[in-house]
Amino acid sequence: MKPEGSSESSPRTLPDSFPDIVYLAWARLHRPRANLIQTLHTVDSLVQEGLRVRLYLPPWSRRVSLPVLLRDSGVSEQLDVRGSLLLHRRWGGVPFIRWHRGMLGAARAVYTRIPALSLALARAGLVNHLEIHDVDWLASAGMLDAVVIAHQKGLIRQLLPISGAAYDALLQHGAVANRMHLAPSGVDVDAYAQVPEFNPASLARPRLVYIGRISRDRGLGIFEALAATGRYEVSLVGPQDDAPAAGLHVRAPVPHSQVPGLYGETDIALMPYQSDLGHVASISPIKLFEAMAAGRPVLASDLPPLREVIRHGENGLLVSAADPQAWIDAIERLRADPALAQRLAAQGRADANRYSWRARARGIVTALGL
Repeated sequence: MKPEGSSESSPRTLPDSFPDIVYLAWARLHRPRANLIQTLHTVDSLVQEGLRVRLYLPPWSRRVSLPVLLRDSGVSEQLDVRGSLLLHRRWGGVPFIRWHRGMLGAARAVYTRIPALSLALARAGLVNHLEIHDVDWLASAGMLDAVVIAHQKGLIRQLLPISGAAYDALLQHGAVANRMHLAPSGVDVDAYAQVPEFNPASLARPRLVYIGRISRDRGLGIFEALAATGRYEVSLVGPQDDAPAAGLHVRAPVPHSQVPGLYGETDIALMPYQSDLGHVASISPIKLFEAMAAGRPVLASDLPPLREVIRHGENGLLVSAADPQAWIDAIERLRADPALAQRLAAQGRADANRYSWRARARGIVTALGL
């Protein structure tokens, strides 16, 4: 591993061989949000598939210990992660592309989840692959047409939407079906294998949990209504965008590697995403797969992207997003039928294997022809 922090290596005299995959991202190491976690696990899993992957990010503060951050994220401390001043988003990636054109052209694949970087690469005549997270945002930012045109020309060779909803939207907009690959987010199933099995006896007073950003558009109103009943212990773990009302147990974010342990202390996982959440039309939340892998009954908003994963009454329950009483009724249904709760938990845990990071990486490798 050779983290460069704020330094640049020469494009003409690289001391080691070119990587198989160059992954370009704008995630910041001092802000370990879901986009960074997803990127790191994707890179780690590609490496486990036998590929040499080099991840470039904007520079990070020297106060950030890269090995510690990688360990806390649940990935290998040996990932090849490099910082580049030229990759700062204010320049749109153009200086980086010009300086590292030789490496980018020699790599077997250039991969990114940043549309602006993908388009900059395409304008420079460099074939790349783009992971798509939010089609609605692409359209509102005025980039959807450009992305699809570059894709049709083969400059953006593969489009990799993270949900079926995003796949369908791209297809309707003119994307080439045989050069798209559906790549939902994933989970480290091995890390969750040690979480104790769900105990139906806990439903007498269930401990409800939500892990992620705390905001109104992620269901804060639902959590408040559940806590107000006095029947449940409701815990929220994550950074606060909106202040919750009294009655909720709120914990600060924890390193991603500690999330499995949190599920071991809880009984039912809640995913009450609201219809006004910005990227909800094509969401593929890591936390959904993690709750399933932890073997906890999952209650999720009845929204199209979540229906792709949760089969109502089989591996979870789908609930009307903005109706607090519907969430109360769903919890009471599980309390009245512990056998159902146990079946949902077991099936969810089994289904999570399909969404492992390794399975995701294998699909990407095949799609990219590596």
